[in-house]
Amino acid sequence: MSNIQITENGSGKYSPEWFYSESQTPEWISFAHKADELRENFINLFGIERLKSLFGKDLLTSLFYNDEGTKTNLCYRLEMDKDIREVFGSISGGAAYKFGLFYHKKNQSWTCGSPLKPIHLTEDEAIQKAEEMRNDLVEGAEIISSFGPLDSEKDYEQLYKQLEHIPGINMVWRMKYYQMLFPTLFAPFYGQDIQLRVLHFLNQKPSDIPFIRMGQISLYARKCNVPGVVFAHIYGKNVGYTNETNDSDTNTLSDKKHKTHYWMYTVFDDKSWNECQQKGIMVLGMDDIGDYSQFASKEALRQELIDVYDSSTSRKNQALMAWNFANTVSVNDVIFAKRSNTLVGKGIVTGNYVFDDLRQEYKNVHAVKWLQVGEWEHPGNAVAKRLTDITPYTDYIEKLTSIFAPDELDDVDTQPEIDYPAYSSADFLSDVYMTEQDYETLVNILKMKKNIILQGAPGVGKTFTAKRLAYSIIGAKNPDRVQMIQFHQSYSYEDFIEGYRPTENGFTIKKGSFYKFCKLAEDDDENDYFFIIDEINRGNLSKIFGELFMLIEKDKRGIELQLLYSDENFSVPANVYIIGMMNTADRSLAMLDYALRRRFSFFTMKPGFNTPGFQAYQDSLKNDAFNKLIACVKQLNSKIAEDISLGEGFCIGHSYFCGLTPETANTQTLSSIVEYELIPLLKEYWFDEPAKIVDWSDRLRSAVK
Repeated sequence: MSNIQITENGSGKYSPEWFYSESQTPEWISFAHKADELRENFINLFGIERLKSLFGKDLLTSLFYNDEGTKTNLCYRLEMDKDIREVFGSISGGAAYKFGLFYHKKNQSWTCGSPLKPIHLTEDEAIQKAEEMRNDLVEGAEIISSFGPLDSEKDYEQLYKQLEHIPGINMVWRMKYYQMLFPTLFAPFYGQDIQLRVLHFLNQKPSDIPFIRMGQISLYARKCNVPGVVFAHIYGKNVGYTNETNDSDTNTLSDKKHKTHYWMYTVFDDKSWNECQQKGIMVLGMDDIGDYSQFASKEALRQELIDVYDSSTSRKNQALMAWNFANTVSVNDVIFAKRSNTLVGKGIVTGNYVFDDLRQEYKNVHAVKWLQVGEWEHPGNAVAKRLTDITPYTDYIEKLTSIFAPDELDDVDTQPEIDYPAYSSADFLSDVYMTEQDYETLVNILKMKKNIILQGAPGVGKTFTAKRLAYSIIGAKNPDRVQMIQFHQSYSYEDFIEGYRPTENGFTIKKGSFYKFCKLAEDDDENDYFFIIDEINRGNLSKIFGELFMLIEKDKRGIELQLLYSDENFSVPANVYIIGMMNTADRSLAMLDYALRRRFSFFTMKPGFNTPGFQAYQDSLKNDAFNKLIACVKQLNSKIAEDISLGEGFCIGHSYFCGLTPETANTQTLSSIVEYELIPLLKEYWFDEPAKIVDWSDRLRSAVK
């Protein structure tokens, strides 16, 4: 232990020495032995040499979910095996598509692709794909084993460079597989959220790459001289999901996400169940007491039930159900539906509780996306209540989940996948009049800071550039991953994040544009998303961003803060990039709030008249008048830049002159640009110097004659 230096995290607790001391108790020594035994058995079944020996149908059934025994394959062991989950962490959730290949029992075919675009394979095709995936796993393992010591973050970065060509190297199941093979090199933290939580807690700067983050945590565990799996459980037991560094009641910073609850829901009858399926809802009765949320406590609700119905029973169960339905059931909770002792569906809650007085019956409603509907035999006797929280009963949940899991798993969507046109850096430079060096600088700044403001004079193409910058990083013109809004003086926190909005029955909390976009990105954390804000300096930024000032910082991504209205814990995902635009020539606007300014990088866009792209465009027009006008505007910009009351931020941009063809670049068009766009701008710039206005107006007019 002499080589371990005590470096406390922000809470003033949990040094490497402390972790080591904890690990030496009989409890954790015994746990470490159990982990070693489980790992040895796993390697015997699915180690590198074993994988190399598998071929044909044997390869399929040994690696992937199949129709011949789901408990004997690699995917099942990694995801569903109880002992492995408890010791080495869970990767459950989502669809079987995440493994790249599985046997689809409903369609009776081997399947790959995605829930949006499934691809059904013959057995021979499945074997070929399985061999490719096996070879990728083996190649990755061999690279890791032969790399040498991994004693620093730079070592992991170098290792990743050798691995990044392997498809899906950052998928959680692949990371868990390599953790099982190389326990000293990788810590058992696979999901983005938990990785970020742990690294923030340890005062470590998280890498942008999940695979490297797993190594970062391992480095700290080795510094503690504690096995990674033991470190993970000591952390979970003593730290959990709470960030103890903040004691504020009014601005509670918490790493604790909403805990997913699992519910058993008994359908009322065929009619109501059909309506639930068709409308995507779940309902509860006891309509005579009205809106469940009006009651301040379960006891108050119980008393109302007694008063409205009768006092022959205590009404405790009904009160608990109603209270949970209104106050505990939350978005993303899992619902198992049953009729008697038969399971009839599985869904995910997608909306908050509402009391719909316009309905004839069953007026208490939650929105639910029913993922699977049918009939399945319930394992054992089912609970009898209308609504029961089964979250504490993990074995029961595992049994229920296994009934649904391999066939039609969660994220199924009937919408067809769209093949968006590719868009590269070369496409960007062709469309946007910017030098290649400036483009590379812009991309690097955005990736480093995650938040950037494009500032510049009118007409430099800020808005045009923002979208195409996003597309070039995505690699395709994909509008699903890019959203643009515009700030204005009336734009508010309620529009941006959440706020109360009137309904027919009063008010309800509605989520804003940025909240919805973050949730969309959170569900697709392997891809980058871009939120673009036009005229960012036109809004009251302190009011709009509110508590998000902190959450948009790069090193605060993944950390949660309690929202103002809903008390929901919310975080900005690491894969969300914010691009703002700001017109430097608008004198009516105040400077940006300093608190926001320091959270953004600022990139000044200048007129692109001298860029290769614009010059090529200018040459293509073959128009003397256009050439003279551009030459005049360049001279004008020199004077504007020299003017102490203006400066470069007021120079005239190239966008005023874009989009022309040899046919449209005529005298009439050019004169219109001069008279109705450029001269009004000069009148605003030099409103107190009319001689300059007259002089340059004459020069511009002369250029196009």
